[in-house]
Amino acid sequence: MLIDKLRRQPPTTTTPEPEPEISEPTPGRGRHRLNGPSNDTVFRPLLQSLAAGSDPVPHAAAAGRRLAEREVPLTVALDELRKTYRTVGEDPAFEAIRILCQSWTECTLTYLHASSCEDHGTGLATTPHLRTRLTELYRIAERQGRYLPDTHILVIAEPVAAQPCDSQLANLGGAIRTAFRDPEVVARLGAVRVAAIVPGDDHFGEHLGTLRSMIGYWPENGEPSTAGTPRTKVWSERLPTLSDWSDSFVNDLAMG
Repeated sequence: MLIDKLRRQPPTTTTPEPEPEISEPTPGRGRHRLNGPSNDTVFRPLLQSLAAGSDPVPHAAAAGRRLAEREVPLTVALDELRKTYRTVGEDPAFEAIRILCQSWTECTLTYLHASSCEDHGTGLATTPHLRTRLTELYRIAERQGRYLPDTHILVIAEPVAAQPCDSQLANLGGAIRTAFRDPEVVARLGAVRVAAIVPGDDHFGEHLGTLRSMIGYWPENGEPSTAGTPRTKVWSERLPTLSDWSDSFVNDLAMG
């Protein structure tokens, strides 16, 4: 019977597949034969350097940067580093940990600094960056024996429109850059203003007049030949006496 035949058949056996091998090290240089699961491509160069007995630290630095660019948390990056070293039966070297953390941190800070420096809607600097740059200028002036309120002025422009769009503010920033030579920074100030730290030299009044001429007038009745109200308010503010007051100075102006 069929059942008896099946009972008499020997059980089938399956030969297990061999575990994947990672390249054999060059004789005389390598220290390990690497058997184990595949690693993320970020850590593959580091794993290969461990297999070859070469310096893994540069590859740890590169891995830190790449993981930061992918927004991988530092704790996860360190776990992956440990897993890579454990593949060769070792614990991560201190230098590899340090350089991975350093490169990850530098890359992350660079991204955060760029994000906090530029207003994405207008392309101008942000209000926090304006505060930071003003503080830097106070320190530079102090080292050079100068008094910053005597050498620089804050110029502010605010469209008359209740809710100016980003493009209006961006255009104002461009006009300020054209009218004033080498402004230290041109930034979005709060929601509806643009501010710039500019040299307060003998040509300041001339440059301010040029800015007002560039901005022009918005005729009340829509006819360019008739006098109208300014479409943008432009004025200047003297910088605070002390750098300790600069943050509150900028914050008050940003609030309007």
